[in-house]
Amino acid sequence: MRNRTHLSALAAVLAVALLALGCSSGSTGGSTGTSEPAASGAVLRVPQDYPTIQAAVDAAQPGDLVLISPGVYREGVVVQTEDIVIRGLDRNEVIIDGEFTRDNGIKVFADGVAVENLTVRNNTGNGLFFTGDYDSDYVLTGYRASYVTAYNNGDYGIYAFNARLGIIEHSYGSGHPDSAFYIGQCNPCDAIIRDVLAENNMLGYSGTNSSTNLYLIDSEWRNNMIGIVPNSQDGEKLAPQGHMVIAGNYVHDNNNPEVPINNDTYRLASGTGIIITGGVENLVTKNRVEGNLRGNIAVILWPFRDPGLPPFEAIGNRVVGNIARGATGIGDLVLWLADSGQGVQGNCFADNDFLTSFPADIEQVAPCGAPGGKDLPDIDLDKLAMGPPGVDYKSVVAPPPQPNMPDAATAPARPATDLVIDVDVEAIALPPGKG
Repeated sequence: MRNRTHLSALAAVLAVALLALGCSSGSTGGSTGTSEPAASGAVLRVPQDYPTIQAAVDAAQPGDLVLISPGVYREGVVVQTEDIVIRGLDRNEVIIDGEFTRDNGIKVFADGVAVENLTVRNNTGNGLFFTGDYDSDYVLTGYRASYVTAYNNGDYGIYAFNARLGIIEHSYGSGHPDSAFYIGQCNPCDAIIRDVLAENNMLGYSGTNSSTNLYLIDSEWRNNMIGIVPNSQDGEKLAPQGHMVIAGNYVHDNNNPEVPINNDTYRLASGTGIIITGGVENLVTKNRVEGNLRGNIAVILWPFRDPGLPPFEAIGNRVVGNIARGATGIGDLVLWLADSGQGVQGNCFADNDFLTSFPADIEQVAPCGAPGGKDLPDIDLDKLAMGPPGVDYKSVVAPPPQPNMPDAATAPARPATDLVIDVDVEAIALPPGKG
């Protein structure tokens, strides 16, 4: 095992961990009636065998399954053992509750860990956090979150940082003053976010300096302040962000003023669907992006750096084959770059279904497969007026029940090992709109 010791964090969590309250032995996992292979290791049951999730996780060995019965577990869990699976028997009734006093619901410092079919809520920091070591070159390798609900956490919902080879799928995030889903500081990231739903957050997805073999696909982003925001910034290593694919998403109605907000800078872009800020060679394709009032799909510079540093410029991004309709502010498609005399800098737009753009005739100004124009207009700064100040993340209404993982009681343990991140972008379909 290659366990990483973070003694101060572990001691803090263990000092405040409480016995699980309100637990019962019921299960809604069900059975398919088919023969399933046995789990790869032992099954450690909470609370039948261990009174807390933390106690079971500490006892687990690689390949083991920590299986949690319904109940509200008032603890923060730290994972330092590789290749284990943590699974709830009922996604909506296995709840790790931070009570607005603990930092993270589950914090994972080990490779190959999968978290499945449970809810993480009411933490001051993050719901589920996969992270490498801040002070060394350790990059967490192998992570998976499946059928996880994260809501009303004080920073991110499901958060991967300094990590690679990961999958976030079939999950939900709401009520976060940053983003519901975040992958940051990785190159290559080798990761997929798929079949997720984000609503009522400042940002649905955010990813700072996350690049290469990274896919955000087949998901819905609605009623956030902004839908999807890959970005380049100085606050994390590995800038600039780049080489990401955003495809097959339904991104709509991200104009919500009643969301929590922790960053006034993003209020300048409230009401935007997809916005690439200072990114390089990203592909935005086959998305349906509708009803985001300020702008539907935007490619812009990131100017907010220390004095004397040039903006992170957007370079070589491709926006191809999307539906972008219903913006009433800047435009359905937007390209805004620094006045550097470099023209469109390889950014291009083609085969999109749209009505308005900035600059006008954007697919002629910045075409794919041909040189673009040199003289880009400056954006009307009046159109960047601050959005609403937001609300307290603790006050966002809890979500309705979310779909359970099939056969949670009987499915074999499947740690996040030997993941292959390979997406056929050509096979991704443009999603349907509202019925």
